[in-house]
Amino acid sequence: MKIDVERLGGSQVRLRIEIPAEKVNEELERNYKTLRTQVSVPGFRRGRVPTSIIKARFADHIKSEAIQNLVPPAYEDALTSEQLTPLSTPDISPSLNQIEIKENKPIVFEATVDIKPDFVLPKYEDLVIDKTAPNIPREEVETYIGRLQDQYATYNPIDEERPVQEGDCVRIDSECLIDGQLIENGAQQDVDIEPGMSMLPPEVESELIGMVVGGSKQIEADVSDTYPNSALAGKHAVFDVTLNAITEKQLPNLDDEFAKDLGYESYDQLYGAIWNNLVEEEKAIIYGRQQEEVLQQLIERTEVEIPDSLVNQHVQETIQNIQQQLNREGRAPEEAGVDMEKLPEELREDVIKQTKQSWFFDEIAEREAIRVSDNELDVEIRIVAEQQNRDPQKYTSLLKANNQLEEFRGRLRNEKIYRFLVERASAKQSLIIS
Repeated sequence: MKIDVERLGGSQVRLRIEIPAEKVNEELERNYKTLRTQVSVPGFRRGRVPTSIIKARFADHIKSEAIQNLVPPAYEDALTSEQLTPLSTPDISPSLNQIEIKENKPIVFEATVDIKPDFVLPKYEDLVIDKTAPNIPREEVETYIGRLQDQYATYNPIDEERPVQEGDCVRIDSECLIDGQLIENGAQQDVDIEPGMSMLPPEVESELIGMVVGGSKQIEADVSDTYPNSALAGKHAVFDVTLNAITEKQLPNLDDEFAKDLGYESYDQLYGAIWNNLVEEEKAIIYGRQQEEVLQQLIERTEVEIPDSLVNQHVQETIQNIQQQLNREGRAPEEAGVDMEKLPEELREDVIKQTKQSWFFDEIAEREAIRVSDNELDVEIRIVAEQQNRDPQKYTSLLKANNQLEEFRGRLRNEKIYRFLVERASAKQSLIIS
């Protein structure tokens, strides 16, 4: 088979493919013989029909079959031979139903197609990222422990008989009603309220001042912030409040007993565990930023053009999926916060970024032999399953049934590539001002 490749600019090529006459003759002959065993012609037994009659009566069918059996495979073989990765459906010229096929004559056709373009990735060490080690000061640990201490505070009723004063903690029963109806989760019994903690609308908290134990009051308030539910947005509610007690907040002592209540042997062990957890959280935040930095720099430093045909295809498919989802839910785009006018351009940016990442990571994986073995895949699936309290075998079966196993493997491979890039990237130099 003869193949000529013409670069048309950008990422488009035109392949001129010639299927030799010998192969055309073989295919036609095979079709004659196959059809001879299948058709019945008056005056002849099945399988005994002369080839000349087969050719005369079924010429169009035989030629159509031969073209279907020769042209698409020849196109695929040409892609493989020239090491081209197609990104779209080829434009075949002449079209399949117009290609002429004759005995002892080659078939010549052209295929124009967008292909994955060549690109050159920057050197890994030219990627510059922040590699500053996490630094969690004691003050941050103590702030965290202070919040933890606050969670375990107790509220003890005071003995003094007096009205509620500014800054008092209180214990109340309350019901939140809109249009006379109790809202979902709107009733609370014996709940301890600390002023300024946004547990109730400010209007309600301020109206508690001056109340006496056993007293009740109806208070109107805006509940948009207190109950962040779209159905309550902009509405006013009536709170039925009964004051059960004025209380004094008592914080637990930060000692070994406090630590033991939380499952630790001593306060020092609790302190160290919290500090370690905060360091690990900061490491995860830093690593997330490093991932974004290496990917963004790969994109910025690698010249490559994404064909419009590929971008438009993905954009249209995504828009169709969104519209189908909204139709199933019976919602208008506005209700879901989707701007259909801005959506195509927003999706274009995402498609371009995701496509570049996919191409770049495929290149790095091939160049650096980064793979995820079946054993590594099994281990990671088991870890995820245990985190979700699932049976690992059933979880694996579910991934297979939903055709998500290779997607899972792909995410693990990408994680390996991120770590590879972060390790080899150069550290950003700190700016020291004297």
